Amino acid sequence: MIREHEFNTRWWGARVGILSDPGFFDLSVETRLEMLAGFAWVEYYAALESCAAPGKISAADFYQVDTQIPFRIGLPRIAATPSVERLRVRTAEVNPFRLSADDLAPFKHERFRFLPGMTERKLNQRYAQWSNLLIEQQPSWCLEVLDGDTVEGWFLACMDERNRFELTLAMLRSGAGISGLLLYQRAMVEYARRGVRVGSAKFSVTNTPVVNIYSSLGARFLAPLGCWLWQGGVSESTDA
Repeated sequence: MIREHEFNTRWWGARVGILSDPGFFDLSVETRLEMLAGFAWVEYYAALESCAAPGKISAADFYQVDTQIPFRIGLPRIAATPSVERLRVRTAEVNPFRLSADDLAPFKHERFRFLPGMTERKLNQRYAQWSNLLIEQQPSWCLEVLDGDTVEGWFLACMDERNRFELTLAMLRSGAGISGLLLYQRAMVEYARRGVRVGSAKFSVTNTPVVNIYSSLGARFLAPLGCWLWQGGVSESTDA
């Protein structure tokens, strides 16, 4: 029911789990605690319309930290305006790059901010590590977006195991001079030119700028997902 989340474990520096079976919440208290033992924290996702009764989740000491909205978007419909066309793109396949925490603008709408001891830099480290993993695995879909010779941000995507195109990460450079909307538009125009017709992803409902970006670009929103966290007694990570 609970498996180790290897990436989050490496990032956090202590064992982190992800819960996938709602039957967990029907188990006895003793069984649940035995399964949770040894994890610093555990994450649980479920569709809100079909998840276990909220009372059962909270009774197991999980607390809701986010609501995420999955979506699908047609990429060929994104307009290549003069402002969009002004920006250049480079792939990690042709021009290899890596990211560090200092490169990235802060992540203000992030569920992990509820973890004790979390800092802005620790969150940025997670996204830098995730970015570099994606760049290694699928560099042809990882883009730098430039205004002239200045890198303004990055858009990282991938083909998943079911051959769906996932719009995984969009990030402005710290101190970027362009808007998030332009970053998204330029990347999607590029993906459409390379033959991708539909992209999918999910975002936090608290992230109003991204809600507005995808609304303006014609995304089709799907049933929302709840996200809950459980925190154990293992010491929290600290910044390196």
